[in-house]
Amino acid sequence: MQTDLPTLTEQAKGGSVRAAARLMSIMTDAPQRLAELLRGSHDWPQPRLVLGITGAPGSGKSTLTDHLAHEYRTRYPDRRLGIVCVDPSSPFTGGALLGDRVRMMRHATDPMVFIRSLASRGHLGGLALGAKGVARVMGLIGCDVVLVETVGVGQSEIEVAMSADLTMVVLAPGQGDSIQLLKAGLMEAGDLFVVNKADREGANQLYQSLLSALQLEAMAKADLRAHCSGDLNPQPNVFLVSASQHQNITALIDGLEAWTDREQGNWAEERQKQVIDEVRQALLEEVRRRVIRTMGTNGKSQSRIERILSGETTVERLATEILTEVLK
Repeated sequence: MQTDLPTLTEQAKGGSVRAAARLMSIMTDAPQRLAELLRGSHDWPQPRLVLGITGAPGSGKSTLTDHLAHEYRTRYPDRRLGIVCVDPSSPFTGGALLGDRVRMMRHATDPMVFIRSLASRGHLGGLALGAKGVARVMGLIGCDVVLVETVGVGQSEIEVAMSADLTMVVLAPGQGDSIQLLKAGLMEAGDLFVVNKADREGANQLYQSLLSALQLEAMAKADLRAHCSGDLNPQPNVFLVSASQHQNITALIDGLEAWTDREQGNWAEERQKQVIDEVRQALLEEVRRRVIRTMGTNGKSQSRIERILSGETTVERLATEILTEVLK
């Protein structure tokens, strides 16, 4: 028997942290139920900002997230903050370290900070959908700002981050050609860029190179208005910080707050439009689950595949056979 989501939703809207935690667990374990959760979501309370944080492993995303949370809590002590941490699962054991909680221990006893860790469990599509569901629940319980930190720069991580209002790409010196890294989709995915570890050698050079690259990108897109206005920096949303030293974190928060004040109304409308896409993804996730269940265990699945390899059937025919079984 499935858990009654409408009851849990009403309890969470009433301030029940226990109900919210249960909803988040459901979104993690059964992401296809996001469609059920979103019924009546048009009148839900919404965060002012959902910030996606992504970047290469080792760039300091977790430390930066920790210091952003600290700065937000210092500025707005009466506002609730949500943090969603996405970690990969081991392909060997199936477990996940969930190490972001270790770096954020100082927030563990703060009743106004809600931290939730998610593991991919080998299925990236479900992970992205589950993270979206968790972020929705955090808005439901009144989180003013939700930080969504992903583990790296894979397709799933970018998908998770791009479901946020703003996507922050974190870079750091000493990771090879970081500008080349931006060509892997991050240049388009990022709304703002942070060069972390400013106290290290090469950070300022990376910062200047990034500014130049983004400026060239803007010129390539023929953003003539930015140049005609005399603005020599058409991409000002680049910050040089040192999270571990809490250097320029205040300036970064200032920039985020200014952006939030300017675009908050537009983001609320965009979130409502995203509901349709999220329900579509939930539907596809349910179809995926049923197909996998119908294909059977590894042994049964292998025997089906061997029929293709032996020439007994084709992929198209076997797909039709499996879908017919699903319908039955």
